[in-house]
Amino acid sequence: MTEHIVPERSARFPWRGGRPPHIPAGPGEVPRIVLLPGDPARVDLAAETLSEFHIVGQNREFRFGIGCWDGAPVGVCSTGIGGPSTEIAIVELANLGMEVAIRIGGMGAINPDIALGELLVVTEALRGSGAAAHYAAPQARVLADPLVVEQLCSAASQFGLPSRRGMAATTDSYYAGQGRPYRAGGPCNDVTSAWAAKGADGLEMEAETVLAVSAALGVAAGAVLAAHNNRATDRWLEDYAQTQRNLIRVGAVAGVQVLRARDSTPAARPST
Repeated sequence: MTEHIVPERSARFPWRGGRPPHIPAGPGEVPRIVLLPGDPARVDLAAETLSEFHIVGQNREFRFGIGCWDGAPVGVCSTGIGGPSTEIAIVELANLGMEVAIRIGGMGAINPDIALGELLVVTEALRGSGAAAHYAAPQARVLADPLVVEQLCSAASQFGLPSRRGMAATTDSYYAGQGRPYRAGGPCNDVTSAWAAKGADGLEMEAETVLAVSAALGVAAGAVLAAHNNRATDRWLEDYAQTQRNLIRVGAVAGVQVLRARDSTPAARPST
């Protein structure tokens, strides 16, 4: 009887058999385009938007599925909340073949002119996340890929969705770090005014990490965020399922166009 020997896993880079320790996928299973919501439950909404959509698997906060848009495979993988889990997702997906990464998610608007459900195409993420600091120097600006920005704006316009370009501030904190009290009726710091003074249109928790880590890995990345609430007007969007479907459509259209543009420009293709 032949003994089955399982290869040892390296603690330095803990993959085994070409499979990462977190994302539920292996070699050849990750499309070149991946949309990145935070909430695992939002991955399933892609079944209403992408054709041939199916769930590949889930491990911890990482739920991963694949569908098609206009004949092109598109992955959808949740990142969980915040920088640490988002960093894991980007690193592992990029090593499995992702070339275009688009965060699709919610934000708290701090610009009073932004309506609930309106989309913000992020041009720059203002620095407030610890995970991203390992990939971009402290004073470096963290910018979205210009082509991704253009295609996200074009896709939103194509679907007649209200949108604007702007900056999002990324934080590692949902309560105190975003100026919320951490007991009902308790005191809180007015951090939203400070972020607004720096030009931020909204607060969120993942865009800086997506953009910084993707840039370090040679992945074209962007983010399109829907206003789930507006801190300036103190309004909350209770039902945002349709908004999430819109984000998937916009992200899929943009991702396919970015990939086709990269394929038509040899210098833009990642080295192998």
